[in-house]
Amino acid sequence: MPTKKEKFDVKKGLEELQKIYDWFDKNEDANPQEQLAKIKEAAPLIKQLRAQLKDIENEFIEVKKDLDLE
Repeated sequence: MPTKKEKFDVKKGLEELQKIYDWFDKNEDANPQEQLAKIKEAAPLIKQLRAQLKDIENEFIEVKKDLDLE
């Protein structure tokens, strides 16, 4: 996980989340403990991705506002 000073890399986060998704797709019969471990791995990624994507969305909104004023 990145430190507070580092920006979370959305592309890398999405790639990691895709790997977890693929694991579930290939391991449908995995035991619950393994599944829970993967869910715990995915949860902070999802949280960071949501936050970072919200920040990006807000930046786009600001740029659009600036363009609309011109």
